[in-house]
Amino acid sequence: MDKSDLEKIITIAEEGSMAQAAKKLYISQPALSKTLTKAEAELGESLFTRRPSGLLPTYAGSCFIKKAYQIRKLYEDMEMDFCDLNQMHKGILKIGSVERLGALVLPGLLKRFHEDFPNITFEIIEDTSIVLEEKLLAGVIDLAIVCLPLKNSHVKYHIFHEEPLYLALPENHPLNNQAYQISGSDMPFLSLNSVNGIPFILTRKGKKTRTAADAILSQLGGSYDVMIESYNIETVIRLVANGMGISLVPASFAHTYHTGQQVNYYQIDDCPAPVWQWAVIYHDTIDSLSRPSRELYRILCEEGCTLPDRT
Repeated sequence: MDKSDLEKIITIAEEGSMAQAAKKLYISQPALSKTLTKAEAELGESLFTRRPSGLLPTYAGSCFIKKAYQIRKLYEDMEMDFCDLNQMHKGILKIGSVERLGALVLPGLLKRFHEDFPNITFEIIEDTSIVLEEKLLAGVIDLAIVCLPLKNSHVKYHIFHEEPLYLALPENHPLNNQAYQISGSDMPFLSLNSVNGIPFILTRKGKKTRTAADAILSQLGGSYDVMIESYNIETVIRLVANGMGISLVPASFAHTYHTGQQVNYYQIDDCPAPVWQWAVIYHDTIDSLSRPSRELYRILCEEGCTLPDRT
């Protein structure tokens, strides 16, 4: 069993389907099935069981796949060691990112990296923060860009960007009349107490945007109403733009999703509001990262990130 066989079995586990795995690997399904049958014969154990939802690893399969990730990481580490020796004339960087954050950060970040190291290729894995933390610890990815807080205490991180959340109101909402200016600020303010008792439109529980919003609204005391929930922060902003209610929106999303004059954004007064924090996460130590990973980390830490213009 060689590295290619390990990669094929890992892909079957990730795709949960022989047909999808074969498609991703650009090989025929019979050829992939032959590889799996040969591996199971060598090990004397079945690695997968068929369910209506697809192929699921058996207990032996789960143990095998965990080790396969570790072995693949050893191969990649060896290749990256030679990448250091050949002054980064060849190599691959596996980056994880939560979907919407990646769309904001990665284009500019990878462009800057590519200008300095044009021979390094990228593999981008987009998933939830929790899954990315697990993939990082398993050695599937080198680094990941996520929003705080983290779930796993073994993951190391560096905060490279933080920003406030704004109150978002439809242009014709009566609360717009209560906005006021504070000396030294170009952006108007609203008191948090002014929205007490008004139902909100927020992202769903478990989303980092919701965690930050809940932390702010909890300062109102007692409970608060959420009349609409969405998995997507852009949907939340569009609902506000169409006059469905008010929300709390991180500054980057407020500046990125264009709504014309339909949404008014306000800084929050009389509230020690938590900030929205973005971090690059890694495992073990910075020195243990491959050189491409260290260089990408350096760019984020030293230069931060440049957000795109409004979409």
